[in-house]
Amino acid sequence: MRPNAAFVLLMLVAALVTPAAAEAQAWRTVAKTRRVGSEEFLDVRIEYAVGRFQLKRGSDQLLYRLNSRYDEDAFKLRSSYIESDGHGSLRIDIEGHREFDLGRLRDYNFEGGLLELDISGSTPVDLRMELGAVEARMDLGGLRLRRLHLQTGASETHIRFSEPNPDVAESCSFEAGAAAFRVQDLGNSGCRELEFKAGIGALELDFSGEWDHSARGEIKIGLGAVEIFIPSELGVRIERRTFLMSFDAPGFEKRGGAWYSRNWDTATYQLTLDVSGAFGSVEVTRI
Repeated sequence: MRPNAAFVLLMLVAALVTPAAAEAQAWRTVAKTRRVGSEEFLDVRIEYAVGRFQLKRGSDQLLYRLNSRYDEDAFKLRSSYIESDGHGSLRIDIEGHREFDLGRLRDYNFEGGLLELDISGSTPVDLRMELGAVEARMDLGGLRLRRLHLQTGASETHIRFSEPNPDVAESCSFEAGAAAFRVQDLGNSGCRELEFKAGIGALELDFSGEWDHSARGEIKIGLGAVEIFIPSELGVRIERRTFLMSFDAPGFEKRGGAWYSRNWDTATYQLTLDVSGAFGSVEVTRI
Protein backbone atom coordinates (compact mmCIF):
# COMPACT_ATOMS: atom_id res chain seq x y z
CA MET A 1 0.00 0.00 0.00
CA ARG A 2 1.09 3.59 -0.50
CA PRO A 3 0.56 4.71 3.12
CA ASN A 4 3.87 3.87 4.77
CA ALA A 5 3.86 1.50 7.71
CA ALA A 6 5.12 4.10 10.19
CA PHE A 7 2.27 6.50 9.36
CA VAL A 8 -0.39 3.83 9.84
CA LEU A 9 1.21 2.46 13.01
CA LEU A 10 1.51 5.88 14.62
CA MET A 11 -2.10 6.69 13.85
CA LEU A 12 -3.29 3.35 15.23
CA VAL A 13 -1.30 3.67 18.46
CA ALA A 14 -2.56 7.21 18.96
CA ALA A 15 -6.13 6.03 18.50
CA LEU A 16 -5.67 3.53 21.30
CA VAL A 17 -4.13 5.86 23.85
CA THR A 18 -5.70 9.29 23.24
CA PRO A 19 -9.25 10.67 23.28
CA ALA A 20 -11.06 11.66 20.11
CA ALA A 21 -11.55 15.30 19.16
CA ALA A 22 -13.54 15.54 15.94
CA GLU A 23 -13.65 19.35 16.07
CA ALA A 24 -9.95 19.49 15.17
CA GLN A 25 -10.56 17.80 11.83
CA ALA A 26 -11.76 18.99 8.43
CA TRP A 27 -14.23 16.30 7.42
CA ARG A 28 -15.23 15.99 3.80
CA THR A 29 -17.92 13.74 2.31
CA VAL A 30 -17.80 12.48 -1.28
CA ALA A 31 -20.50 10.39 -3.00
CA LYS A 32 -20.35 8.93 -6.51
CA THR A 33 -22.53 6.54 -8.53
CA ARG A 34 -22.44 5.05 -12.02
CA ARG A 35 -25.18 3.19 -13.84
CA VAL A 36 -24.58 -0.18 -15.47
CA GLY A 37 -23.70 0.25 -19.15
CA SER A 38 -22.00 -2.03 -21.65
CA GLU A 39 -19.58 -3.50 -19.09
CA GLU A 40 -19.01 -7.24 -19.42
CA PHE A 41 -16.50 -7.27 -16.55
CA LEU A 42 -15.57 -4.98 -13.65
CA ASP A 43 -12.12 -4.75 -12.12
CA VAL A 44 -12.09 -3.10 -8.67
CA ARG A 45 -8.97 -2.01 -6.77
CA ILE A 46 -9.20 -0.42 -3.32
CA GLU A 47 -6.50 0.99 -1.03
CA TYR A 48 -7.66 2.35 2.31
CA ALA A 49 -5.34 3.29 5.18
CA VAL A 50 -7.39 4.07 8.31
CA GLY A 51 -11.09 4.07 9.19
CA ARG A 52 -14.22 1.97 8.72
CA PHE A 53 -14.92 0.06 5.52
CA GLN A 54 -18.19 -1.45 4.34
CA LEU A 55 -18.82 -3.34 1.11
CA LYS A 56 -21.92 -5.13 -0.15
CA ARG A 57 -24.02 -5.94 -3.20
CA GLY A 58 -26.06 -2.97 -4.33
CA SER A 59 -28.68 -2.31 -6.99
CA ASP A 60 -28.23 -4.30 -10.20
CA GLN A 61 -28.91 -1.06 -12.11
CA LEU A 62 -25.95 0.75 -10.50
CA LEU A 63 -22.48 -0.50 -11.41
CA TYR A 64 -21.23 0.97 -8.16
CA ARG A 65 -22.12 3.46 -5.44
CA LEU A 66 -19.34 5.09 -3.47
CA ASN A 67 -19.70 7.05 -0.25
CA SER A 68 -16.68 8.30 1.68
CA ARG A 69 -15.94 10.55 4.64
CA TYR A 70 -12.39 11.57 5.46
CA ASP A 71 -10.34 14.34 7.02
CA GLU A 72 -8.97 16.22 4.02
CA ASP A 73 -6.19 17.74 6.15
CA ALA A 74 -4.79 14.26 6.84
CA PHE A 75 -5.94 12.19 3.86
CA LYS A 76 -6.65 12.51 0.18
CA LEU A 77 -9.13 10.55 -1.93
CA ARG A 78 -8.38 9.39 -5.44
CA SER A 79 -11.09 7.61 -7.39
CA SER A 80 -11.36 6.92 -11.10
CA TYR A 81 -13.36 4.83 -13.51
CA ILE A 82 -12.35 3.83 -17.05
CA GLU A 83 -14.31 1.64 -19.47
CA SER A 84 -12.84 0.12 -22.62
CA ASP A 85 -14.20 -2.66 -24.82
CA GLY A 86 -16.61 -3.86 -22.15
CA HIS A 87 -13.95 -3.87 -19.40
CA GLY A 88 -14.62 -1.48 -16.52
CA SER A 89 -11.82 -0.45 -14.16
CA LEU A 90 -12.63 1.21 -10.81
CA ARG A 91 -9.82 2.56 -8.60
CA ILE A 92 -10.37 3.92 -5.08
CA ASP A 93 -7.50 5.13 -2.93
CA ILE A 94 -7.67 7.00 0.39
CA GLU A 95 -4.12 7.58 1.60
CA GLY A 96 -2.41 9.76 4.18
CA HIS A 97 -0.71 13.03 3.29
CA ARG A 98 3.03 12.78 3.68
CA GLU A 99 3.05 16.32 5.09
CA PHE A 100 0.53 15.44 7.83
CA ASP A 101 1.59 16.94 11.18
CA LEU A 102 2.13 13.99 13.51
CA GLY A 103 1.73 16.36 16.43
CA ARG A 104 -2.01 16.41 15.68
CA LEU A 105 -2.36 12.72 16.51
CA ARG A 106 -3.09 13.48 20.15
CA ASP A 107 -6.37 15.13 19.18
CA TYR A 108 -7.29 12.86 16.31
CA ASN A 109 -10.65 11.12 15.83
CA PHE A 110 -9.99 7.88 13.98
CA GLU A 111 -13.53 6.54 14.04
CA GLY A 112 -14.93 9.27 11.80
CA GLY A 113 -13.33 7.99 8.60
CA LEU A 114 -15.63 5.89 6.44
CA LEU A 115 -15.57 4.22 3.03
CA GLU A 116 -18.74 2.51 1.78
CA LEU A 117 -18.97 0.73 -1.56
CA ASP A 118 -21.91 -1.06 -3.19
CA ILE A 119 -21.25 -3.16 -6.30
CA SER A 120 -23.79 -4.43 -8.82
CA GLY A 121 -24.60 -8.12 -8.76
CA SER A 122 -25.22 -8.15 -12.52
CA THR A 123 -21.60 -7.77 -13.68
CA PRO A 124 -18.72 -10.23 -13.13
CA VAL A 125 -16.12 -8.67 -10.85
CA ASP A 126 -12.47 -9.04 -9.90
CA LEU A 127 -12.04 -7.53 -6.44
CA ARG A 128 -8.70 -6.59 -4.87
CA MET A 129 -8.45 -4.71 -1.57
CA GLU A 130 -5.51 -3.48 0.52
CA LEU A 131 -6.57 -2.21 3.94
CA GLY A 132 -4.45 -0.77 6.74
CA ALA A 133 -5.75 -0.06 10.24
CA VAL A 134 -9.35 -0.62 9.23
CA GLU A 135 -12.52 -2.01 10.78
CA ALA A 136 -14.04 -3.87 7.83
CA ARG A 137 -17.53 -5.32 7.37
CA MET A 138 -18.33 -6.96 4.04
CA ASP A 139 -21.21 -9.00 2.68
CA LEU A 140 -20.10 -10.38 -0.68
CA GLY A 141 -23.21 -12.51 -1.11
CA GLY A 142 -24.70 -12.45 -4.59
CA LEU A 143 -21.72 -10.78 -6.25
CA ARG A 144 -20.49 -12.44 -9.45
CA LEU A 145 -16.97 -12.88 -8.12
CA ARG A 146 -14.31 -14.20 -10.48
CA ARG A 147 -11.31 -13.47 -8.24
CA LEU A 148 -10.92 -12.03 -4.76
CA HIS A 149 -7.83 -10.82 -2.92
CA LEU A 150 -7.86 -9.08 0.45
CA GLN A 151 -4.81 -7.84 2.34
CA THR A 152 -5.22 -6.23 5.77
CA GLY A 153 -2.86 -4.78 8.36
CA ALA A 154 -3.81 -4.20 11.99
CA SER A 155 -7.51 -4.70 11.52
CA GLU A 156 -10.76 -6.28 12.59
CA THR A 157 -12.41 -7.90 9.58
CA HIS A 158 -15.74 -9.69 9.20
CA ILE A 159 -16.71 -11.09 5.79
CA ARG A 160 -19.88 -12.93 4.90
CA PHE A 161 -21.15 -14.63 1.74
CA SER A 162 -24.86 -14.46 2.54
CA GLU A 163 -25.91 -15.71 -0.93
CA PRO A 164 -24.25 -18.06 -3.45
CA ASN A 165 -21.92 -16.64 -6.06
CA PRO A 166 -23.68 -17.09 -9.46
CA ASP A 167 -20.26 -17.49 -11.14
CA VAL A 168 -17.16 -19.62 -10.56
CA ALA A 169 -14.40 -17.88 -8.63
CA GLU A 170 -10.94 -18.97 -9.77
CA SER A 171 -9.30 -18.01 -6.48
CA CYS A 172 -10.01 -16.27 -3.18
CA SER A 173 -7.10 -15.19 -0.99
CA PHE A 174 -7.07 -13.45 2.38
CA GLU A 175 -3.93 -12.09 4.03
CA ALA A 176 -3.92 -10.45 7.47
CA GLY A 177 -1.18 -8.96 9.64
CA ALA A 178 -2.13 -8.54 13.30
CA ALA A 179 -5.83 -9.12 13.03
CA ALA A 180 -9.09 -10.60 14.19
CA PHE A 181 -10.41 -12.19 11.02
CA ARG A 182 -13.78 -13.88 10.50
CA VAL A 183 -15.29 -15.31 7.32
CA GLN A 184 -18.77 -16.85 7.18
CA ASP A 185 -20.55 -19.03 4.61
CA LEU A 186 -17.50 -19.78 2.49
CA GLY A 187 -19.48 -22.49 0.71
CA ASN A 188 -21.36 -19.68 -1.06
CA SER A 189 -18.19 -17.99 -2.29
CA GLY A 190 -17.86 -20.17 -5.40
CA CYS A 191 -14.09 -20.35 -4.79
CA ARG A 192 -12.26 -23.44 -5.99
CA GLU A 193 -8.91 -22.35 -4.54
CA LEU A 194 -8.82 -20.67 -1.11
CA GLU A 195 -5.87 -19.17 0.75
CA PHE A 196 -5.74 -17.72 4.26
CA LYS A 197 -2.59 -16.17 5.75
CA ALA A 198 -2.22 -14.46 9.12
CA GLY A 199 0.76 -13.21 11.08
CA ILE A 200 -0.64 -12.81 14.58
CA GLY A 201 -4.27 -13.07 15.54
CA ALA A 202 -7.42 -15.14 15.51
CA LEU A 203 -8.96 -16.74 12.43
CA GLU A 204 -12.56 -17.97 12.34
CA LEU A 205 -13.39 -19.77 9.10
CA ASP A 206 -16.93 -20.99 8.55
CA PHE A 207 -17.37 -23.20 5.47
CA SER A 208 -21.16 -23.30 5.60
CA GLY A 209 -23.21 -22.55 2.50
CA GLU A 210 -24.60 -24.15 -0.64
CA TRP A 211 -21.76 -26.31 -1.89
CA ASP A 212 -21.93 -27.30 -5.58
CA HIS A 213 -18.21 -27.98 -6.09
CA SER A 214 -15.12 -29.42 -4.45
CA ALA A 215 -12.35 -27.09 -3.28
CA ARG A 216 -8.86 -26.80 -1.83
CA GLY A 217 -7.77 -24.42 0.89
CA GLU A 218 -4.47 -23.39 2.43
CA ILE A 219 -4.31 -21.93 5.94
CA LYS A 220 -1.07 -20.40 7.25
CA ILE A 221 -0.72 -18.64 10.61
CA GLY A 222 2.33 -17.48 12.53
CA LEU A 223 0.95 -17.12 16.05
CA GLY A 224 -2.67 -17.44 17.05
CA ALA A 225 -5.83 -19.51 17.11
CA VAL A 226 -7.68 -20.97 14.14
CA GLU A 227 -11.31 -22.09 14.43
CA ILE A 228 -12.69 -24.04 11.47
CA PHE A 229 -16.40 -24.85 11.08
CA ILE A 230 -17.36 -27.37 8.39
CA PRO A 231 -20.84 -28.67 7.45
CA SER A 232 -21.35 -32.37 8.16
CA GLU A 233 -22.26 -33.29 4.56
CA LEU A 234 -18.92 -32.11 3.17
CA GLY A 235 -16.07 -34.61 2.91
CA VAL A 236 -12.91 -33.17 4.47
CA ARG A 237 -9.23 -34.01 4.44
CA ILE A 238 -6.79 -31.99 6.56
CA GLU A 239 -3.07 -32.03 5.91
CA ARG A 240 -1.24 -30.53 8.88
CA ARG A 241 2.26 -29.10 9.24
CA THR A 242 2.47 -27.26 12.55
CA PHE A 243 4.96 -26.52 15.33
CA LEU A 244 3.80 -26.17 18.94
CA MET A 245 0.18 -25.87 17.85
CA SER A 246 -2.54 -27.94 19.44
CA PHE A 247 -4.88 -29.71 17.02
CA ASP A 248 -8.41 -30.78 17.90
CA ALA A 249 -10.62 -32.43 15.25
CA PRO A 250 -13.25 -34.70 16.86
CA GLY A 251 -14.64 -37.36 14.54
CA PHE A 252 -11.67 -37.30 12.16
CA GLU A 253 -9.44 -40.31 11.61
CA LYS A 254 -5.79 -40.29 10.70
CA ARG A 255 -4.66 -42.08 7.54
CA GLY A 256 -1.00 -41.76 6.77
CA GLY A 257 -0.10 -38.11 7.26
CA ALA A 258 -3.60 -36.64 6.96
CA TRP A 259 -6.87 -36.50 8.91
CA TYR A 260 -10.10 -37.54 7.17
CA SER A 261 -13.76 -37.04 7.97
CA ARG A 262 -15.72 -40.28 8.15
CA ASN A 263 -17.64 -39.42 4.97
CA TRP A 264 -14.60 -38.49 2.87
CA ASP A 265 -15.01 -41.43 0.49
CA THR A 266 -18.77 -41.04 0.03
CA ALA A 267 -19.36 -37.27 0.07
CA THR A 268 -20.59 -35.61 -3.12
CA TYR A 269 -18.23 -32.66 -2.62
CA GLN A 270 -14.88 -32.59 -0.86
CA LEU A 271 -12.72 -29.97 0.81
CA THR A 272 -8.98 -30.42 1.28
CA LEU A 273 -7.28 -28.13 3.79
CA ASP A 274 -3.53 -27.67 4.18
CA VAL A 275 -2.89 -26.17 7.63
CA SER A 276 0.50 -24.87 8.74
CA GLY A 277 1.68 -22.62 11.54
CA ALA A 278 3.58 -22.22 14.80
CA PHE A 279 2.52 -21.44 18.36
CA GLY A 280 -1.23 -21.54 18.83
CA SER A 281 -4.16 -23.83 18.27
CA VAL A 282 -6.32 -25.33 15.53
CA GLU A 283 -9.86 -26.43 16.35
CA VAL A 284 -12.14 -28.13 13.82
CA THR A 285 -15.90 -28.38 14.43
CA ARG A 286 -18.46 -30.24 12.30
CA ILE A 287 -21.78 -28.39 12.10
